Amino acid sequence: MLPFVLHIKCFSFPSASREDTFGSTQSVVNCLVHHDTTRFTAVWIMPKDCFNRSPYHPLQLTLKDERTLLELEKDLVEDTFRKYEEFVTSSSQVNTARWNHVKSKDDLHIYVKRTKTTTENRRPYRCNQQTEKECRKKPIVLSVGTFKGQLDDLMFGTVNPTDDIMHVKASYVHDYSDGAVLATLVKPTATDPFRSVTVKWLRINLPLSNTKLTKDRDFLCLEASGILHFANGERVGYLMLHSIDSPLVQPLPNIVRAKHTITGFFRQIAPNVIDTFAFDSVDPGGNIMESLLLSVCANALLSATNYVECGLMKKLTWMLQKRQESLRECNLAPVLRHEDICITCNRDLQPCCVRNWWKDKCMMCLGGLCFGCKKVKTISFLSPGRKLVRQKIIFCGACVTMGTRVSALDAARDQANGYQPYTSTI
Repeated sequence: MLPFVLHIKCFSFPSASREDTFGSTQSVVNCLVHHDTTRFTAVWIMPKDCFNRSPYHPLQLTLKDERTLLELEKDLVEDTFRKYEEFVTSSSQVNTARWNHVKSKDDLHIYVKRTKTTTENRRPYRCNQQTEKECRKKPIVLSVGTFKGQLDDLMFGTVNPTDDIMHVKASYVHDYSDGAVLATLVKPTATDPFRSVTVKWLRINLPLSNTKLTKDRDFLCLEASGILHFANGERVGYLMLHSIDSPLVQPLPNIVRAKHTITGFFRQIAPNVIDTFAFDSVDPGGNIMESLLLSVCANALLSATNYVECGLMKKLTWMLQKRQESLRECNLAPVLRHEDICITCNRDLQPCCVRNWWKDKCMMCLGGLCFGCKKVKTISFLSPGRKLVRQKIIFCGACVTMGTRVSALDAARDQANGYQPYTSTI
Protein backbone atom coordinates (compact mmCIF):
# COMPACT_ATOMS: atom_id res chain seq x y z
CA MET A 1 0.00 0.00 0.00
CA LEU A 2 1.31 3.42 -0.91
CA PRO A 3 1.79 5.69 2.11
CA PHE A 4 -0.22 8.45 0.43
CA VAL A 5 -3.79 8.71 -0.74
CA LEU A 6 -3.62 11.76 -2.98
CA HIS A 7 -6.57 14.08 -3.56
CA ILE A 8 -7.93 14.29 -7.08
CA LYS A 9 -9.70 17.58 -6.38
CA CYS A 10 -8.70 20.49 -4.26
CA PHE A 11 -8.75 24.26 -4.20
CA SER A 12 -8.47 26.13 -7.49
CA PHE A 13 -7.35 29.67 -6.79
CA PRO A 14 -8.93 32.43 -8.89
CA SER A 15 -6.97 35.20 -10.50
CA ALA A 16 -6.86 38.46 -8.57
CA SER A 17 -6.83 40.64 -11.67
CA ARG A 18 -9.88 42.49 -12.93
CA GLU A 19 -10.53 39.69 -15.42
CA ASP A 20 -10.75 37.33 -12.43
CA THR A 21 -10.18 34.29 -14.63
CA PHE A 22 -9.96 30.86 -13.08
CA GLY A 23 -6.94 28.70 -13.72
CA SER A 24 -6.95 24.93 -13.84
CA THR A 25 -5.09 24.11 -10.68
CA GLN A 26 -4.70 20.38 -11.03
CA SER A 27 -3.82 18.62 -7.82
CA VAL A 28 -3.43 15.05 -6.93
CA VAL A 29 -3.38 15.26 -3.98
CA ASN A 30 24.49 26.99 18.30
CA CYS A 31 27.27 27.54 19.70
CA LEU A 32 26.66 31.21 20.45
CA VAL A 33 29.62 33.29 21.47
CA HIS A 34 30.37 32.23 25.03
CA HIS A 35 32.46 35.15 26.23
CA ASP A 36 30.37 36.22 29.19
CA THR A 37 27.22 34.33 30.10
CA THR A 38 26.13 37.11 32.42
CA ARG A 39 25.41 39.13 29.27
CA PHE A 40 22.86 36.53 28.14
CA THR A 41 19.30 36.63 29.45
CA ALA A 42 17.01 33.70 28.72
CA VAL A 43 13.58 35.05 27.93
CA TRP A 44 11.59 32.10 26.62
CA ILE A 45 11.74 28.33 26.37
CA MET A 46 9.22 26.43 24.27
CA PRO A 47 7.46 23.43 25.78
CA LYS A 48 10.06 20.69 25.91
CA ASP A 49 8.47 18.28 23.46
CA CYS A 50 7.58 20.76 20.71
CA PHE A 51 9.39 20.12 17.43
CA ASN A 52 11.75 17.52 18.90
CA ARG A 53 9.48 14.56 19.56
CA SER A 54 7.42 13.59 16.54
CA PRO A 55 4.22 11.64 17.22
CA TYR A 56 4.73 9.86 13.87
CA HIS A 57 7.39 7.64 12.34
CA PRO A 58 9.23 8.88 9.24
CA LEU A 59 7.44 8.01 6.00
CA GLN A 60 9.17 5.68 3.58
CA LEU A 61 8.33 7.02 0.13
CA THR A 62 8.58 4.95 -3.03
CA LEU A 63 9.98 6.47 -6.22
CA LYS A 64 6.42 6.62 -7.53
CA ASP A 65 5.31 8.55 -4.42
CA GLU A 66 8.13 11.03 -4.86
CA ARG A 67 7.40 11.56 -8.55
CA THR A 68 3.70 12.10 -7.83
CA LEU A 69 4.38 14.61 -5.06
CA LEU A 70 6.93 16.53 -7.13
CA GLU A 71 4.47 16.72 -10.01
CA LEU A 72 1.85 18.02 -7.59
CA GLU A 73 4.22 20.71 -6.36
CA LYS A 74 5.09 21.69 -9.94
CA ASP A 75 1.41 21.98 -10.97
CA LEU A 76 0.37 24.05 -7.94
CA VAL A 77 3.35 26.40 -8.07
CA GLU A 78 3.23 26.96 -11.82
CA ASP A 79 -0.52 27.63 -11.77
CA THR A 80 -0.29 30.40 -9.17
CA PHE A 81 2.97 31.67 -10.66
CA ARG A 82 1.17 32.33 -13.96
CA LYS A 83 -1.55 34.23 -12.07
CA TYR A 84 1.08 36.35 -10.33
CA GLU A 85 2.83 37.24 -13.59
CA GLU A 86 -0.54 38.16 -15.16
CA PHE A 87 -1.42 40.21 -12.07
CA VAL A 88 1.86 42.16 -12.30
CA THR A 89 1.47 42.86 -16.01
CA SER A 90 -2.17 43.97 -15.61
CA SER A 91 -1.53 46.94 -13.26
CA SER A 92 -1.61 44.88 -10.03
CA GLN A 93 -5.16 45.90 -9.15
CA VAL A 94 -7.49 43.76 -7.04
CA ASN A 95 -11.09 43.51 -8.24
CA THR A 96 -12.93 44.66 -5.12
CA ALA A 97 -16.23 43.52 -6.60
CA ARG A 98 -14.97 39.96 -6.23
CA TRP A 99 -12.61 40.38 -3.28
CA ASN A 100 -13.60 41.76 0.12
CA HIS A 101 -10.91 43.53 2.16
CA VAL A 102 -10.32 41.84 5.53
CA LYS A 103 -7.34 43.56 7.12
CA SER A 104 -4.04 45.25 6.37
CA LYS A 105 -0.60 45.51 7.89
CA ASP A 106 1.12 48.65 6.59
CA ASP A 107 1.23 48.15 2.79
CA LEU A 108 0.27 44.46 2.88
CA HIS A 109 -3.44 43.80 2.32
CA ILE A 110 -5.62 40.73 2.89
CA TYR A 111 -8.80 39.98 0.93
CA VAL A 112 -11.32 37.15 1.00
CA LYS A 113 -13.11 35.87 -2.10
CA ARG A 114 -16.70 37.08 -2.09
CA THR A 115 -19.27 34.28 -1.97
CA LYS A 116 -22.84 33.95 -0.73
CA THR A 117 -21.54 32.80 2.64
CA THR A 118 -19.56 36.00 3.15
CA THR A 119 -22.84 37.91 3.34
CA GLU A 120 -24.24 35.65 6.03
CA ASN A 121 -23.84 36.69 9.63
CA ARG A 122 -20.93 34.76 11.20
CA ARG A 123 -22.10 31.45 9.84
CA PRO A 124 -19.93 28.51 10.92
CA TYR A 125 -18.34 26.39 8.21
CA ARG A 126 -19.41 22.75 8.24
CA CYS A 127 -16.64 20.84 6.53
CA ASN A 128 -17.23 17.19 7.29
CA GLN A 129 -18.62 16.43 3.78
CA GLN A 130 -15.93 16.76 1.12
CA THR A 131 -18.18 17.74 -1.78
CA GLU A 132 -17.36 20.28 -4.42
CA LYS A 133 -20.31 22.40 -3.32
CA GLU A 134 -18.99 22.66 0.23
CA CYS A 135 -15.45 23.29 -0.96
CA ARG A 136 -16.77 26.48 -2.54
CA LYS A 137 -17.91 27.61 0.91
CA LYS A 138 -14.40 27.48 2.30
CA PRO A 139 -12.74 30.88 2.23
CA ILE A 140 -10.10 31.69 -0.36
CA VAL A 141 -7.86 34.43 0.99
CA LEU A 142 -5.59 36.66 -1.07
CA SER A 143 -2.55 38.61 0.10
CA VAL A 144 -1.11 41.40 -2.07
CA GLY A 145 1.13 44.35 -1.36
CA THR A 146 4.62 45.12 -0.18
CA PHE A 147 6.71 45.01 2.97
CA LYS A 148 10.27 45.88 3.96
CA GLY A 149 13.14 43.47 3.46
CA GLN A 150 15.54 41.69 1.13
CA LEU A 151 14.38 38.69 -0.89
CA ASP A 152 17.37 36.53 0.06
CA ASP A 153 16.84 37.26 3.76
CA LEU A 154 13.19 36.26 3.39
CA MET A 155 14.05 33.04 1.57
CA PHE A 156 16.70 32.18 4.17
CA GLY A 157 14.02 32.61 6.82
CA THR A 158 11.61 30.51 4.78
CA VAL A 159 13.66 27.41 4.04
CA ASN A 160 13.50 24.97 6.98
CA PRO A 161 14.27 21.42 5.81
CA THR A 162 14.99 19.86 9.22
CA ASP A 163 13.23 19.61 12.57
CA ASP A 164 15.81 21.83 14.28
CA ILE A 165 15.69 24.60 11.69
CA MET A 166 11.89 24.41 11.65
CA HIS A 167 11.93 24.82 15.44
CA VAL A 168 14.10 27.93 15.18
CA LYS A 169 11.99 29.35 12.35
CA ALA A 170 8.75 28.90 14.31
CA SER A 171 10.19 30.92 17.20
CA TYR A 172 10.56 33.93 14.89
CA VAL A 173 7.60 33.52 12.53
CA HIS A 174 5.06 32.25 15.10
CA ASP A 175 3.21 30.24 12.47
CA TYR A 176 3.05 26.70 13.90
CA SER A 177 3.18 25.48 17.48
CA ASP A 178 4.60 22.02 16.70
CA GLY A 179 5.72 19.97 13.74
CA ALA A 180 8.04 17.35 12.30
CA VAL A 181 9.69 16.53 8.99
CA LEU A 182 8.36 13.11 7.98
CA ALA A 183 10.04 12.80 4.57
CA THR A 184 12.53 14.73 2.46
CA LEU A 185 12.18 14.76 -1.32
CA VAL A 186 14.57 17.57 -2.27
CA LYS A 187 17.35 18.90 -0.05
CA PRO A 188 18.86 22.38 -0.32
CA THR A 189 22.28 22.41 -1.98
CA ALA A 190 25.13 24.90 -2.13
CA THR A 191 24.13 25.75 -5.70
CA ASP A 192 20.40 26.00 -4.91
CA PRO A 193 20.19 26.69 -1.15
CA PHE A 194 16.55 27.82 -1.12
CA ARG A 195 15.19 24.78 -2.95
CA SER A 196 13.53 22.33 -0.56
CA VAL A 197 10.65 19.84 -0.76
CA THR A 198 9.50 17.95 2.34
CA VAL A 199 6.48 16.23 3.83
CA LYS A 200 5.64 17.68 7.24
CA TRP A 201 3.22 17.25 10.07
CA LEU A 202 2.25 20.67 11.46
CA ARG A 203 0.09 21.76 14.37
CA ILE A 204 -1.65 25.05 15.18
CA ASN A 205 -2.89 25.97 18.64
CA LEU A 206 -6.10 27.91 18.08
CA PRO A 207 -7.49 30.57 20.42
CA LEU A 208 -9.93 29.11 22.97
CA SER A 209 -8.61 25.58 22.32
CA ASN A 210 -8.40 25.07 26.08
CA THR A 211 -12.19 25.36 26.17
CA LYS A 212 -14.90 23.28 24.52
CA LEU A 213 -15.50 25.97 21.92
CA THR A 214 -12.82 24.75 19.51
CA LYS A 215 -9.96 22.27 19.14
CA ASP A 216 -6.42 22.59 17.87
CA ARG A 217 -5.80 21.72 14.23
CA ASP A 218 -3.03 19.78 12.57
CA PHE A 219 -2.03 19.20 8.95
CA LEU A 220 -0.10 16.70 6.87
CA CYS A 221 1.47 18.90 4.21
CA LEU A 222 3.75 18.89 1.24
CA GLU A 223 6.00 21.93 1.71
CA ALA A 224 8.22 23.39 -0.99
CA SER A 225 10.32 26.50 -1.50
CA GLY A 226 12.62 27.79 -4.20
CA ILE A 227 13.37 30.44 -6.79
CA LEU A 228 11.65 30.94 -10.16
CA HIS A 229 12.03 33.64 -12.81
CA PHE A 230 9.62 35.81 -14.74
CA ALA A 231 9.94 35.92 -18.52
CA ASN A 232 12.10 39.04 -18.13
CA GLY A 233 14.52 37.16 -15.86
CA GLU A 234 13.33 38.71 -12.59
CA ARG A 235 13.89 36.45 -9.56
CA VAL A 236 10.78 35.34 -7.69
CA GLY A 237 10.90 33.31 -4.48
CA TYR A 238 8.07 30.99 -3.53
CA LEU A 239 6.71 29.02 -0.60
CA MET A 240 4.02 26.36 -0.98
CA LEU A 241 2.16 24.16 1.49
CA HIS A 242 -0.51 21.72 0.36
CA SER A 243 -2.36 19.14 2.45
CA ILE A 244 -2.11 15.47 1.53
CA ASP A 245 -3.44 12.28 3.14
CA SER A 246 -1.65 9.19 4.38
CA PRO A 247 -3.12 6.18 6.22
CA LEU A 248 0.12 6.09 8.21
CA VAL A 249 -0.41 9.57 9.67
CA GLN A 250 -3.76 9.45 11.44
CA PRO A 251 -5.13 12.39 13.47
CA LEU A 252 -4.12 12.59 17.12
CA PRO A 253 -6.66 12.49 19.97
CA ASN A 254 -8.42 15.81 20.65
CA ILE A 255 -6.90 17.37 17.52
CA VAL A 256 -8.85 17.95 14.31
CA ARG A 257 -7.11 17.11 11.03
CA ALA A 258 -7.57 20.11 8.75
CA LYS A 259 -6.53 20.73 5.17
CA HIS A 260 -4.47 23.70 4.14
CA THR A 261 -3.26 25.08 0.82
CA ILE A 262 -1.07 28.16 0.59
CA THR A 263 1.06 29.36 -2.30
CA GLY A 264 3.02 32.59 -1.95
CA PHE A 265 5.44 34.48 -4.18
CA PHE A 266 7.93 37.21 -3.35
CA ARG A 267 10.12 39.48 -5.46
CA GLN A 268 12.42 42.45 -4.89
CA ILE A 269 10.88 45.53 -6.53
CA ALA A 270 13.08 48.20 -4.90
CA PRO A 271 15.90 48.37 -2.36
CA ASN A 272 14.51 46.91 0.87
CA VAL A 273 11.01 46.48 -0.63
CA ILE A 274 9.46 43.06 -1.31
CA ASP A 275 6.30 42.56 -3.34
CA THR A 276 4.10 39.58 -2.48
CA PHE A 277 1.20 37.68 -4.00
CA ALA A 278 -0.27 34.71 -2.13
CA PHE A 279 -3.39 32.57 -1.85
CA ASP A 280 -4.50 30.65 1.21
CA SER A 281 -7.43 28.31 1.78
CA VAL A 282 -8.25 26.13 4.77
CA ASP A 283 -10.70 23.31 5.28
CA PRO A 284 -10.94 23.38 9.08
CA GLY A 285 -12.17 19.79 9.28
CA GLY A 286 -15.09 20.67 11.54
CA ASN A 287 -17.38 23.45 12.68
CA ILE A 288 -15.60 26.75 13.27
CA MET A 289 -16.80 30.34 13.23
CA GLU A 290 -16.09 32.25 10.04
CA SER A 291 -14.41 35.11 11.88
CA LEU A 292 -11.95 32.76 13.57
CA LEU A 293 -11.19 30.89 10.36
CA LEU A 294 -10.59 34.11 8.42
CA SER A 295 -8.37 35.37 11.22
CA VAL A 296 -6.22 32.23 11.04
CA CYS A 297 -5.90 32.52 7.25
CA ALA A 298 -5.15 36.24 7.34
CA ASN A 299 -2.54 35.90 10.07
CA ALA A 300 -0.87 33.05 8.17
CA LEU A 301 -0.41 35.33 5.16
CA LEU A 302 0.62 38.35 7.24
CA SER A 303 3.27 36.24 8.97
CA ALA A 304 5.25 36.37 5.71
CA THR A 305 6.73 39.63 6.97
CA ASN A 306 8.27 37.68 9.86
CA TYR A 307 10.33 35.58 7.44
CA VAL A 308 12.58 38.59 6.81
CA GLU A 309 13.27 39.02 10.53
CA CYS A 310 13.81 35.28 10.82
CA GLY A 311 16.41 35.39 8.04
CA LEU A 312 18.16 38.38 9.63
CA MET A 313 18.32 36.74 13.06
CA LYS A 314 19.59 33.49 11.54
CA LYS A 315 22.33 35.50 9.80
CA LEU A 316 23.38 37.16 13.06
CA THR A 317 23.54 33.75 14.74
CA TRP A 318 25.60 32.43 11.82
CA MET A 319 27.98 35.41 12.05
CA LEU A 320 28.46 34.88 15.79
CA GLN A 321 29.24 31.23 15.23
CA LYS A 322 31.67 32.01 12.40
CA ARG A 323 33.49 34.52 14.57
CA GLN A 324 33.79 32.01 17.40
CA GLU A 325 35.14 29.40 14.99
CA SER A 326 37.77 31.76 13.61
CA LEU A 327 39.00 32.51 17.14
CA ARG A 328 39.08 28.80 17.95
CA GLU A 329 41.00 27.92 14.79
CA CYS A 330 43.62 30.58 15.55
CA ASN A 331 43.69 29.55 19.22
CA LEU A 332 42.94 33.13 20.24
CA ALA A 333 41.07 34.40 23.26
CA PRO A 334 38.51 37.14 22.66
CA VAL A 335 39.91 40.59 23.40
CA LEU A 336 37.70 43.49 24.42
CA ARG A 337 37.90 46.54 22.15
CA HIS A 338 37.74 50.03 23.67
CA GLU A 339 36.21 48.76 26.89
CA ASP A 340 36.17 52.23 28.42
CA ILE A 341 34.88 54.09 25.35
CA CYS A 342 31.58 53.55 23.58
CA ILE A 343 32.44 52.18 20.14
CA THR A 344 29.43 53.96 18.63
CA CYS A 345 29.37 57.48 20.12
CA ASN A 346 32.89 57.61 21.69
CA ARG A 347 31.41 58.47 25.08
CA ASP A 348 33.78 57.92 28.00
CA LEU A 349 32.22 55.05 29.91
CA GLN A 350 34.35 55.15 33.07
CA PRO A 351 32.74 58.09 34.96
CA CYS A 352 29.24 56.69 34.41
CA CYS A 353 29.92 53.09 35.24
CA VAL A 354 28.86 52.49 38.79
CA ARG A 355 29.44 48.73 39.19
CA ASN A 356 29.38 48.45 35.37
CA TRP A 357 25.59 48.75 35.26
CA TRP A 358 25.60 51.51 32.63
CA LYS A 359 28.01 50.02 30.08
CA ASP A 360 27.92 46.89 28.02
CA LYS A 361 29.70 45.30 25.08
CA CYS A 362 28.82 44.13 21.60
CA MET A 363 28.93 40.34 21.48
CA MET A 364 30.07 40.44 17.85
CA CYS A 365 33.01 42.87 17.88
CA LEU A 366 33.40 43.10 21.70
CA GLY A 367 33.42 46.88 21.57
CA GLY A 368 32.26 48.83 24.63
CA LEU A 369 28.76 50.31 24.50
CA CYS A 370 26.88 52.89 26.50
CA PHE A 371 23.29 52.25 27.47
CA GLY A 372 21.88 54.44 24.70
CA CYS A 373 23.87 52.86 21.87
CA LYS A 374 23.39 49.17 22.52
CA LYS A 375 21.06 47.19 20.24
CA VAL A 376 19.34 44.22 21.86
CA LYS A 377 18.27 41.35 19.61
CA THR A 378 16.46 38.23 20.76
CA ILE A 379 18.09 35.21 19.13
CA SER A 380 16.91 31.61 19.18
CA PHE A 381 19.16 28.60 19.57
CA LEU A 382 18.86 25.00 20.65
CA SER A 383 20.31 23.69 23.89
CA PRO A 384 22.24 20.38 23.94
CA GLY A 385 18.94 18.69 24.81
CA ARG A 386 17.35 20.27 21.70
CA LYS A 387 15.16 22.61 23.73
CA LEU A 388 14.68 25.99 22.15
CA VAL A 389 15.94 28.93 24.19
CA ARG A 390 15.65 32.58 23.25
CA GLN A 391 18.47 34.88 24.37
CA LYS A 392 18.73 38.65 24.46
CA ILE A 393 22.07 39.43 22.81
CA ILE A 394 23.67 42.88 22.74
CA PHE A 395 25.14 44.28 19.52
CA CYS A 396 26.46 47.62 18.38
CA GLY A 397 24.71 49.42 15.55
CA ALA A 398 27.59 48.81 13.14
CA CYS A 399 27.44 45.03 13.61
CA VAL A 400 23.66 44.98 13.17
CA THR A 401 24.06 46.98 9.96
CA MET A 402 26.79 44.62 8.81
CA GLY A 403 24.42 41.71 9.50
CA THR A 404 21.77 43.21 7.24
CA ARG A 405 24.32 43.63 4.45
CA VAL A 406 25.93 40.20 4.66
CA SER A 407 24.66 37.91 1.92
CA ALA A 408 22.01 35.49 3.12
CA LEU A 409 23.06 33.22 0.24
CA ASP A 410 26.38 32.51 1.98
CA ALA A 411 24.61 31.60 5.21
CA ALA A 412 22.06 29.49 3.31
CA ARG A 413 24.84 27.62 1.49
CA ASP A 414 26.46 26.84 4.83
CA GLN A 415 23.10 25.65 6.14
CA ALA A 416 22.65 23.45 3.05
CA ASN A 417 26.05 21.90 3.69
CA GLY A 418 24.95 20.80 7.15
CA TYR A 419 26.28 23.71 9.15
CA GLN A 420 24.54 24.01 12.53
CA PRO A 421 24.76 27.59 13.77
CA TYR A 422 21.70 27.26 15.98
CA THR A 423 23.03 24.69 18.44
CA SER A 424 24.48 26.12 21.64
CA THR A 425 26.94 24.52 24.01
CA ILE A 426 26.16 27.03 26.76
